[in-house]
Formats: sequence, C-alpha cells, structure tokens
Amino acid sequence: MTTNRGRKDVIRDRMAATGETYNVAASHLKAMKDTAATRAAVLTQRWTPAGSADVPCPCGSTCEPGETCGRCHARHLHVKRYPGSVTDVEVWADRYACAGCPSSYTLTVRLAGRPWGVAGTVIRGGSAEEVVRATVFPGVAHPLLRAAAATESEDA
Repeated sequence: MTTNRGRKDVIRDRMAATGETYNVAASHLKAMKDTAATRAAVLTQRWTPAGSADVPCPCGSTCEPGETCGRCHARHLHVKRYPGSVTDVEVWADRYACAGCPSSYTLTVRLAGRPWGVAGTVIRGGSAEEVVRATVFPGVAHPLLRAAAATESEDA
C-alpha cells in the first residue's frame, strides 16, 4: 500500500513532467489504476464484425446468432456493441443489422466482469438524496455519457 506522502510525490512528479494541475494529475493517476478494466472495456466495444453468418462472431462473448430478416429473409449479423445503460455498468447493447436490407434491432445483454465504467453514489439536490452516477472509462464511446478523460479536460 502506498503512503499518502508517496502518492503525493508521484502526483507532483507527474505534474512536473506534464504541466498538469495537481487535481488533473491525481485523477490521471487514479485512471491509471483502472487501466486493466479500461482495456477490457475498450476491447469489449471495439471489434470488427464478421463478414458473414458462416463464421463465429468476433465480439468475444456469446452473442445470439442472427435471426432471419422478416423483410428480405437474409440473416442479421452482430455489428456493434455499446454501453446499454446510464447507471448499470455491466449492461451493454448489441446491435444486429440485416445483411440484405437496412433493417436492424438491438438487444440488451449483461456482461458480468466486463464493465464499461465505474458506478458510485453521489449526494445531489437540496434534500441530499443519493443518486447513482456512472463514469465512463476513457476510450469507451457511450451514446449518452462522456468519457472520464473528456470530462476532466473540459473541467480544467
């Protein structure tokens, strides 16, 4: 375990090397601790879809095989994955697109052990009620939330 003085020394060294403020350097240090989870989340989201339904899906999990399209009778292929919730960090949305027409659908899946961010409670409002708030890992594209690195650079 790192002592408080040791942690501050590491933050100050980063400040000197990068020119960041103390708060920004400290938040980047915390983000570096989450790099394994961040890498797993980025790999879960960023993959190249399979070219046909004959080969296994490269998404790295057990996705459903594509259903037959009701319009053109071609198969739907798994083409994209993105975070599927604003507060539940293990919920992802899988998008399937038809190989023969512009038809598509989305399924919500729970990938235990592969979060797209960190969820925590914060106190908000005049009544001091606790609200669940999620922070997106850097590199993960969330359709409704910004990544932690983008938020920190705008706050600075």
